[in-house]
Amino acid sequence: MADEKRTKDPAEGSGAGEAGWPVLHLFQRLERERWRGLPPGERDAAVEEFEELLARCEGEEGLQLIADGVIGKADLGIVAIHPSLERVQRLTQQIAATRLGGCLATVYSFLSISEKSEYISSTGDHARKLIDDDGLDPTSTAFQQQVTAMADRMSKYAEMRVHPQLPNGAEYPVICFYPMSKKREDGKNWYALSFEERKRLMGSHATAGRRYAGRVTQLITSSTGLDDWEWGVTLFTRDLKAIRDIVYEMRYDEGSALYGLFGPFYVGIRIAAGDLREALQL
Repeated sequence: MADEKRTKDPAEGSGAGEAGWPVLHLFQRLERERWRGLPPGERDAAVEEFEELLARCEGEEGLQLIADGVIGKADLGIVAIHPSLERVQRLTQQIAATRLGGCLATVYSFLSISEKSEYISSTGDHARKLIDDDGLDPTSTAFQQQVTAMADRMSKYAEMRVHPQLPNGAEYPVICFYPMSKKREDGKNWYALSFEERKRLMGSHATAGRRYAGRVTQLITSSTGLDDWEWGVTLFTRDLKAIRDIVYEMRYDEGSALYGLFGPFYVGIRIAAGDLREALQL
């Protein structure tokens, strides 16, 4: 693997406190024959039991959880984030242990971890741009102010990536998840590129994504060594077309067009704890 070592920018930090959080995406199909085999009273109790579990989880400190009604490839989707992997594992068993959970079959799951991208722009990058492109004097007040502002923005961005907060459901009710990797083919091996070239390509990719600020918010997590793909991408939005637009545009981005591999797409609509019966037609 060709990836030369590089000197770390002091503004990037020592790595302390940068450990990411486990993130689980779980997609399940309701086995309706088994569900219909339960007595009506038991089905009612099963719905109440599951809704109570969702409500408890949504109110639990440290645990972020979203339930969504998946369109087509599954019935129920769960997105869960917690600092403890043990808590995420126990959540899967809590779901399975309910009466409704006994009628759910997992069709796809994806385990990943939040992280700060290695390609994030540094204050050093910004400082060089200010000097080389903008002609600022590095001893000037304007230069120092801009570098300080950049460092503050990047620090907040890194914190958001490492310790993500799931967006409000009222603002972003539509969810799209898909896994992806980078190619390792003869002549198209992402990991044979230099770090500088990979960073350039990812910078162009990020620029395309920023054009959708306010319309789409995203959660990008790493799954290398944890699952069959290298990253998981979760998009949150208000309308279906926004998902189509951002994915379509980014596939023309050089990094994706030449090196991107995409897995299955799962789209759903967020479910409040009390809306489970209607959403799944239980």
